[in-house]
Amino acid sequence: MRNSTLSKLFLVIVSLLFMVTVQADEMVLKDHPLVGKLWDMNSRSFINEDELITRIITSDVLMLGEVHDNVEHHELQQKLFKARIESGRQPALMMEQLDAQSQPILDQALAGEDRDKVLNNVTALIKFSDTQFYTPLLSIAIDNHLPVIAANVPNHLLRPVIWDGYEAYDADELKRLMVEDVWNESRQKYLARNMGGAHCGQLREELRVGLTRSQRLRDALMTDSAIASVDRGVVAIVGSSHARYDIGLPLYFAARAPTSLILSIAFVEVTENANDPSVYNRVSATGEAPYDVMWFTPRMDREDPCANFDKSKLVMPPGMKVDSKVSPHVQKK
Repeated sequence: MRNSTLSKLFLVIVSLLFMVTVQADEMVLKDHPLVGKLWDMNSRSFINEDELITRIITSDVLMLGEVHDNVEHHELQQKLFKARIESGRQPALMMEQLDAQSQPILDQALAGEDRDKVLNNVTALIKFSDTQFYTPLLSIAIDNHLPVIAANVPNHLLRPVIWDGYEAYDADELKRLMVEDVWNESRQKYLARNMGGAHCGQLREELRVGLTRSQRLRDALMTDSAIASVDRGVVAIVGSSHARYDIGLPLYFAARAPTSLILSIAFVEVTENANDPSVYNRVSATGEAPYDVMWFTPRMDREDPCANFDKSKLVMPPGMKVDSKVSPHVQKK
């Protein structure tokens, strides 16, 4: 009974973290002055598309950070993925939208000879509800005979870490994944603070700590799924938070493949009356730019996800004991 209750609660939490909101019929703020512009966060200047393509061609790991339900973000991902291929490289397509446990089935499907059947079988493995957003990317990979990496982490691997800390995970694996090597107190504080924001500010402290641990492990394991493909090149289709240098996948790619050239692009929805590009994503865990380039797009017309937030869903099951202290692993600097 306890395991069943835990499983249901965990699924509620994960769905809140990674849900794809219902697509609206139209985009808003299409006439915003930043729409279509590219901002280099390091030089603090606008760049043109040709310059970005040149940088894409020379990158080993290309992070394409999306807002999951924004149609334009997916169209831009397809455009840049094609540009990467046209440069002569044959990169692996890494997708957060596919669970790692499906990799054997995915590989078997990709080995098929009937192109349409292959696409249908691969698309069926997508864990997000809006499969139509990701089918074109998979189609490009299939037509160019590229490997596809199922990068997301099955929930059952993260559940013990949420409730019981890193002590519940294999210590040698944590070391191999370099979970602690890349981390410090400022990253911990930033991720924990923003984890609360992802839950409309309603997270209990013990859940905030646990979910922060699980997010770190998720990013480390996602990186691990693609690390062997860095030499051929990796194009990563992920939510924008995973593409951040300060707390996301680039941390682990840089630690595991230190000579690789990483380029992180975030597709960013504009905000009304915010016309200065420097005000977007200006806060980071360490003071470094969270992305190399921001590509501004219109915003999806969607409901406020916190408007009908049910705080009761985040209450611990009766009798459930959770260690509210931060794990000694997390405290390590």
